[in-house]
This record gives sequence, C-alpha cells and structure tokens, in this order.
Amino acid sequence: MSQPTEREDGLAFDADSVLGRVRELYHIPAVALLLVFMLWNRVKTWENFSVDGEFMFRGNDAWYHLRSTSYVVENFPFTMPFDPWTNFPTGTSSGQFGTLFDQLVAAGALVLGLFMPQDQATTVALLFAPAVFGTAVGIPAYFLAKRFGGRLGGVVAVLVLALTPGAFLFRSLVGFSDHHIAEVLFQVIAVLAVMVAVSVAQRDLPVYEQFRAREWSALRPTLLYSVLAGVALALYVWVWPPAIFFVSVLGLFFLVHTVVVFLKGRSPEHVAVAGVVMSVVAGLLSVVKVSEFALSASNFSLLQPLAFFGLAAVLAAFAALARAVEGRSDSRLTFPGVIVGAFAAIALVAWLAVPDTFSFFVDQFLRIYGLDADAAVRTVNEAQPVPLGEAGQFFAERYRFTFFIAGVGAVVLLAKYLLDDEPRGESLLLVTWFVLMILATLTQNRFDYYLAVPIATLTAFVVGYVVDLVGLSATEGVSDLDAAQVMTVFVVVLVVVAPFIAFTGPVLSDPGAVTVQSSQSADFNSPGEVTSWDSSLEWLANSTPTEGQYGSSNADNAPMEYYGQFAQTEDFEYPDGAYGVMSWWDYGHFITVEGERIPNANPFQQSASTAANFLLSTNESEATDFVDDEAEGTRYVMIDWKLADPRSSKYTAPTAFDNLGVNAYPSQANGGQNVLIENAIYTENPFTGQPQIYRYVRTQQHYDSMRTRLYQFHGSAVSPRGPNGEVLVLDWQNRELQTPQGPTSAVPATPNGNITETFKTFSSMEEAEAYVANDTTSQIGGIQGVPTEYVPALEHYRLVHVSEETNQRVGPWVKTFERVDGATVEGTGPANATVSASVQLRIPTQNGTQSETFTYVQQAETDENGQFTMTLPYSSTGYDEFGPENGHTNVSVRATGAYEFRSVEQGENLAQTVYNASADVSEAQVLGEDDSTVQVDLGEGTTIQPPGNRTSENETAAPSDDVPTNESATDDGSNASNASSGTNATTTNGTDGTNASGNDSTATALDARAALVADARVA
Repeated sequence: MSQPTEREDGLAFDADSVLGRVRELYHIPAVALLLVFMLWNRVKTWENFSVDGEFMFRGNDAWYHLRSTSYVVENFPFTMPFDPWTNFPTGTSSGQFGTLFDQLVAAGALVLGLFMPQDQATTVALLFAPAVFGTAVGIPAYFLAKRFGGRLGGVVAVLVLALTPGAFLFRSLVGFSDHHIAEVLFQVIAVLAVMVAVSVAQRDLPVYEQFRAREWSALRPTLLYSVLAGVALALYVWVWPPAIFFVSVLGLFFLVHTVVVFLKGRSPEHVAVAGVVMSVVAGLLSVVKVSEFALSASNFSLLQPLAFFGLAAVLAAFAALARAVEGRSDSRLTFPGVIVGAFAAIALVAWLAVPDTFSFFVDQFLRIYGLDADAAVRTVNEAQPVPLGEAGQFFAERYRFTFFIAGVGAVVLLAKYLLDDEPRGESLLLVTWFVLMILATLTQNRFDYYLAVPIATLTAFVVGYVVDLVGLSATEGVSDLDAAQVMTVFVVVLVVVAPFIAFTGPVLSDPGAVTVQSSQSADFNSPGEVTSWDSSLEWLANSTPTEGQYGSSNADNAPMEYYGQFAQTEDFEYPDGAYGVMSWWDYGHFITVEGERIPNANPFQQSASTAANFLLSTNESEATDFVDDEAEGTRYVMIDWKLADPRSSKYTAPTAFDNLGVNAYPSQANGGQNVLIENAIYTENPFTGQPQIYRYVRTQQHYDSMRTRLYQFHGSAVSPRGPNGEVLVLDWQNRELQTPQGPTSAVPATPNGNITETFKTFSSMEEAEAYVANDTTSQIGGIQGVPTEYVPALEHYRLVHVSEETNQRVGPWVKTFERVDGATVEGTGPANATVSASVQLRIPTQNGTQSETFTYVQQAETDENGQFTMTLPYSSTGYDEFGPENGHTNVSVRATGAYEFRSVEQGENLAQTVYNASADVSEAQVLGEDDSTVQVDLGEGTTIQPPGNRTSENETAAPSDDVPTNESATDDGSNASNASSGTNATTTNGTDGTNASGNDSTATALDARAALVADARVA
C-alpha cells in the first residue's frame, strides 16, 4: 500500500514543480511568440509592394531614405552631407535623413548584398526595415514594463503592442520605410536606460565628495549606467535630430523629482549626479554630428549639444542650491521658489536680450505641445492636431480600453510616488513621459506612435497591481488558487484583450471570422500614391535629358553624378544643362529617386512657397519668374489631378503656402473647399427633401491660375462662349434653407428648387452681361470648365506627356509640361481683327494603343496694317530630330496636322468674311534651336451669307472669332466632349473623385456643355 501512496505524493510534487517552472520561464516563449506574431503581421503584405518586378515604398519620405541609404552603401559608413538632387536651384543638406537609421539599414543591405545584387539588397533591406524595428521595440518594452508589473506585466506590455492597430502598427509595416519606428525603438531604449541610471543613483546615493575623494568603486555603478543612458540618448538623437525635444521630458521629470525629493527631506543631489553625467555624455556625442553651426531642430546643429549641456548645468545648479538651502527653516519654500524665480528671470532676460532665440524656443515648444498648428502645418496629414473634442474617440480607436487603463495606472502610480517617503524617480518619469506624449499627439497626431509604449507599460503596471492585490503572485501551487483569483485574472485579460478582437462574420459557421484588429488593419498595407505616378516618372527618367545635358549645347556634357560627394553649401552652383522639375512639394522625392531628376520643392517643405506661387499665379511671366533663376532654369512641370480639381482635398493646400493673397479671395463655401470658390449653390434632395450642395461656383481666379490653365486647358485659350457662340449664365436664388453647416439661413439655392432654372444661355456676350447686371444673384460661367472671363493661352508651356494611370472620374493622374522658348509667328490679315491659331494634338494613352486629342488655341490682334505676332509652344513637325540624346525631350504629345489660322469679320445682316491659312511649326523653332519665324498670310477672305437673318436665345448664328470653351477636362468632372477637339473623358462627381451627394451631384453622361445648354432650354 505504501508504493501507490508514494506515487500520489510524487504526482502532487511534480504538478507544483511544473507550475513553478512555468512561473519561472513562461515569459520567454510568450514573448517570443508575440514577437513572431508582430513580425509576421508586419511583413505579410510584402508582395503588395512588388510592382512589375520593382519594389515600391509607401509614403513620400521612404523614397528619400532609399536615396540616403543607397549613398551610405556606396560610401559606408559615411552619410550624404549635401544633396543637390533636390530643392533646385540651391540644393539642401540632408537634415533628418542620412542618420543612424540609414546607416543601420545600409549595414543590413551590405550583408544581404553578399547573396544578391547590391541594388536589390538595398531596396529589400529598406523595405523590411520598419517591420524589424517595430518588432524589436517589444524587447526593451518588455524590460521596461517588467520594472512596473513584473514578468507578467512585461508579457502584457508586449501583448498590447502586438494588438495595437494604431500609428505604432502603421509606421512599422513593411514598405513604410521611414525613420519613425526607429525613433520609437531608440526612445524606449533611452527611457529604459535613464530609469535604470536613476534607480541605481537612488540606491547608491552618490555625492560630490565621492568625486573629490575619487571613490570610483562606490561611484562605478552610477557612472556606468549614467554613461550608458547618455549613449542611449545620443543614439536616439542620431536617429532623428528633432528627438532633442525629449530633453523637455527629462527636464520636467528632473525638475519635479528634485523638488519632491527635497520636500520629503531627501537630497536631490544623488539623482542630479546621474542626470549630469548622462546629459554631458549625450551632449559630447551630439557634438560629433554637428553639421550646421546654428540653432536648428531639423538638422544636426548646435541645438542638440546645447540642450543636453544646458540640462546638465541646470541639474548641477539644482544640486548646489539644495546644498545651499538645506538646514534652513524656510528651505521647503526657498528651494522651489528660487527655481521658479530663476526660470522666470532667465526667460525674461532672454526675451529682452535675444528675442529671436527666445522666439525660436517658444515656437519649438508650441510645435510639440501647443495643441494647435498653423495653416501650412495642417496640410501635412501627420502633423495635424487632434481636436480636443475628438480626443477620446481618437485614442479609443487606436488603443481601445488600454488608453483608459493606462490613465488609471498613471493616477495610481503618481499617487504612490507622492505618498512614498522614498519616491521612485522612474515612476514619475513614466507618468511624465505618458502625459507629455499625449500632449504631443494632440498637437501633431504623428506622435501617436510614441504613445504606444507608455500606454502598454502603464497597462502592465495595472495588471501587475491587480494580480498583487488579489494575492495571485503569492500562490505557490495549484491548490493555492481560488475561483476569485482566477476570475479576476480572466476579467483583467478580457478587458485588455477583447476590444482588440474583430468579428468579420458568423463565428459558429466560420472560425476565420474572428481575428485581431491589428492583423486586419495590416491587410490593407500597399504602396499607395506612387503607383499612380509610375509611368510619368519612368517617362521622365527615359524621355528627358540627363541632368547636366539639357539643350543641344550641353548634350555632350558630363552628366551630374547621382551619388556624387558634394560639399555642403547654401547655394549650389549647378553645371550648365542642369534643370529643375516643378511640382507640388509632396512629390519631390518621387521625382528625385524614381525620376532621377531635380525637383524644385520637396517633402521637407523646401520651396513649398515657390511651388504654391507658381501654381496659383495668374500671369505666365510672373509664374516663370518664380521658378527661373538666371541661367538655371526649371524646364518641366508635373501636375496631378488632385492639385487641379476642386473636389480634391489637396486642391486647397497651395493656398496655405503662397504669398499672392489668394486666401483673401471671397469664399462662402464649406466642406473644406473654401478657397477659390465663390459660392455653394444648394438644392433640395429629391428623395429626402433635405438641402444639399448642388454646385460649387468657381471664381475667375481658379480658371486664371497656372494649375488650371495647364492641367485642364493644356495651355490653350478658353472663353465663356460655347462651341456655337452661346454664353452660359448661372442663376440662383437666395432662399431660407437648413444647411448642413449651420442653422436656417438665406443661402444661394436653385431658383424655386428647380435645377433647370439654374442655367440660361444667350446668343451674345452683350445680352449675357446685361442680364447679369440686372440680376445680382447670377454670373457668367464659373462652373463646368466655363470661366467667367476670357483666359488667354500660354505661350511657353506645352503638354508633353500624360500618365497611363488615371482617375476614372477626372482623367490622367499626372500631366507633364515642358517650358520652351516657343516659335515666333509673324503674319498678316485683316486690320484691327482677331486672329486665332489652332492645332489638334494627340495624347497617347494606355501604352500607346489608344489616344485622345485636344485642340490648342491662341489669339492675337492685328494692327491697323493687318500685322500680328504670336508665340506658339506646340510644334507640328520635326519631332524625330530631337530627343534626350541631343539634349531635348522625346515628346509623346504630337500634332495631328498643321496649324490653322483664322480670322472672322462680322458684316451686315450677319454675313461673315472668313480669312484662313495654315502653316507648320517645327520642333526646332519651338525649342529655339531655329530662330527663324513662321510666316503666315491669311490672304483674301471668303464671305459667308447665313441661311436667314433670324437668331434667338435658342438659335444662334455661326461661331464668331471668340475662342470656344475647352472642355477636354472639366473641373467639375462631368463627362466632357470638346466639339472642336474630339476629346472625350467620362467622369462622375464627388469629393476626391468619389460620387458624393452635395457636390455637383446631378452630373449626367451627356457632354457637359450640351447638358447645361439643354437644362437651360428646358427651363
């Protein structure tokens, strides 16, 4: 009977032993599995980034990281000090690029290069780098959380990071190859190192006398961990120079902690020692990276070492002050009072003595913690503030209950800190970090990716606190567990984990219907906008001259080195034949890396004002002056539909950067489309009866701007007249409606609720002007590509390429234009008359298998002798004689025939005398390689008698010499068909190319002009 008893005893002993081993080691496989999940979740969509055998990246900055990383690979370990391949015509320092992040990726690329071609290895290394860095964050996060919640807390923190679907996940997905997630990794390492250094200093209590006595053995632990903390802080700044903002977190922590410790009768000198050492080390290592001897937050400048040395000096002053006042009866008031007074005095002196420097620091503080942003900053998605009224929803969507759990944890931890006789500095640092990262996130939503780790750590603290509270940590065996303890743990885990679970279908019939939201969010990862620029960038790289070889005289020059080593300068001296490419600053890195050309503006927002001024300018010569600097010229302009179409959210972005006064133009429209829009005309929804926006009315400023004249009209002249000479008038009525933007008020609306009464047509401009003069709620044109006034043709810009990628509702995604000298035309015709020149041009699309056409029209006035001159930017012959090999463009948009010149004289009884001529304009003449003029003689006119002498509002005479409205691409996105050009682009309506009610929602499949005329005639 004794043997079975021994077995039973052995089994009981083994169960407790197994439980003990599990308790000792469970965290290792748990963390390992979570890290594997994090890595898999972040890399699983990598195939989405392989497009036609080439890897793409997500976002804009990733492309410049490809350039800076490739440079490091070529010149390892050195980074690129200066880059003339962006910000034409000055070039720029690399700033936040070419940092430790790129060096680490380059090191990985060199290792991969042992097994594959180096270019491919560099691309692959950068593609997967964010996933690797993002997964690696879990390791220091575990050790950080373990300090507050034990091993279970560490596992919980990694679990929260694995489940979080917000910015922390988004910035660490494969392809999002920016430095953001590396910032998180090195910030967490720095925080962990500072916590360890502070806790060691509080344990060993180092003082100044030990330094004088050289008691190095006693000081060694504090010095060692403080030096390591300083190195960690420096590495964080080496990854991202603006990380110097973290000195504000450390400064606030040390300030509060030294005061609290002093008020509790303890010396703050011990922690100050650690702070001084780490700050000095970080400052010295920052000096190594200084490349700009000024104060700059975005570059390696004097700001970084000065901030660290300043923190060291302040902490030394705190320690000295504590020594000076300790023992005094009023010390508890004197110590904090002197500190506050000193800061106030320093701020006042700085404000009076060095106001620019004082303003710099105030601006930098407000950029991080100011809870607001100016108009220019708001155009950057990641820099937009989070409205305070939406903050709860914002954080709940990204962190579910863990944000609120972390808030509770912060309050409990702070209370424990304040009540403790020997408060732990690391507790205050965690709370300070958490609170300031919330403020930073509310100011710029990009900092949300920083917030994930303090939330995970505080959640771990709460879990550990609850586990200790119910006594679970004290259990030594299975028999010690009770139902209450198990239920408590289950509820805690449920509250933390359950909100991150997504249900995509009926669970019972489909087990795959249950997934975690972070995995679901990661499924949508893809390259994004750059794929819509791909064909245009490929064309730019292959069909335009290499930088340094533009123009026949420069065709034999040595090309600019793409990875050359260029000395840093404020204004780079470009070689002859170098040129710039004007586009909105969002696309600058695409042009540099994929197009291998030099953009004027870039995502550093350099030359953003220049780009805005060019796009919004209403004068061709003025616009050219913005982008031309003596011999250094900008030769190409690339515009996408988002900049030209008022329905796009990007349409208003340039007005935040220009200095032309565009923002001063009248605006009453809502919905984010409030620039260059005069009115929103409302109507009642036919189904619900509720008001909705029927039409946005464009100002003439919209049609006169370079972006519209280029993208919409291809440089052609445009008139308010239709193809048959009719003039469109938009009519509305001020009626009391309850609009979505406010209470019931008198707003522009369709007359009597009838949309057919909104449009009227007149047979002459005089009749239309007379009607508008007598009706204050009407205007000529302003919608559907119909300007209010005549828009003259451009003389020096021509369309040379359109992208194969399209927005189905608008047209080609990108259109590329070239600035040319233009061909000079000299001719004779009837005296004091208008001469029109027109040429039809073909746009190849869809790999050249199909094409569309448009007509370029320009006008000139003859003098009393019948003489006229004009400058034409489009050629009609000689294309094959010029291309990149001789310094020019391989133009893909070509004429279908010669130019037609025409002038019409109006006679009596509606009789017309028509003068015609035709002539070819060579590519050489347009490029200025042939300075001969094109001679045109309109000859004798031919008189045309009308079939009758009757015209009415519904029956117009033959077209006059006025320029027909060009509708090859209408700004409201309706299906447009240019009667003179044959262009047909089918589109529908809605914000950003989607079909949305309230924004020109009544578009039909008819020709835009014909539809409007038909509406008016029905009325």
